[in-house]
Amino acid sequence: MARLTQDVLASYLAEMPSGHIFDLPYEQFEGLFPPGEPDPFARAALRAFAQGCGCDLVQIVAERRYELRKKA
Repeated sequence: MARLTQDVLASYLAEMPSGHIFDLPYEQFEGLFPPGEPDPFARAALRAFAQGCGCDLVQIVAERRYELRKKA
């Protein structure tokens, strides 16, 4: 299985239709934006990345994941 990189994720999000959701578990988040949770700078970097890709970011703490929701 190919490793998820920021470039691969950005490419996928660019092709994702409006309204679709990409689930990003904390484990993958940590690999993309070290050190991951609970680092506020890692969260800010992910939020800026999501916005740059045309997505809203929602954190689902109970499920230990983020949702990147493609804007309409």
